[in-house]
Amino acid sequence: MKPAIIGIYGKSNTGKTTLMVDIINKLTEEGFKIASVKISDKNIDIDSEGKDTWNHAKAGSKLVVLCSKNETDFLLKKRENIDKVVEQISSIGNYDIILVEGAKENYMPKIRLGDIDIRENTVLTYSGDFKELIGLIKKEINRRNYMKDMLIKVNGEPIPLTEFPTEFIKNTVCGMLKSLKGVDEIKDIEIRFEM
Repeated sequence: MKPAIIGIYGKSNTGKTTLMVDIINKLTEEGFKIASVKISDKNIDIDSEGKDTWNHAKAGSKLVVLCSKNETDFLLKKRENIDKVVEQISSIGNYDIILVEGAKENYMPKIRLGDIDIRENTVLTYSGDFKELIGLIKKEINRRNYMKDMLIKVNGEPIPLTEFPTEFIKNTVCGMLKSLKGVDEIKDIEIRFEM
């Protein structure tokens, strides 16, 4: 199942990270599995000069992996777009939601903090009602669970679907495929074509 994705955005020092931590704590307490992403426009590296991993990258390694006693870190030595990052997170494990701090993508549902200009697909301006915020996030997780892995992209952009078009598309495609010779049971469907 693809995880739900919600972005959080706001100006610097508006409490984005604090809010992210509060959300992660609350959802984790309730048994949800969370992955999180921090997007920064600054030139930041978590790898430091002189360390073995830094030397590997300097020598030309495009992916450096550090496995220590307490964690495994993947250092991809290039900037990836958020779609690719989400795809990679989904291939690593099963998560209920991916929270993205600093989200700008138009398709992604977003929560706004402070008086920053409203971005497309903003679903809430956070006013301090944490219960409302958690309710909205859980609703998005449940909506995503309901969709059961349906992902439609047009020209490379994911198209958000509500329950009605999801069921309509699913029932139409399954109905057509069940009439084909050799199709007895349908567990999953993958369709891709170019115009």
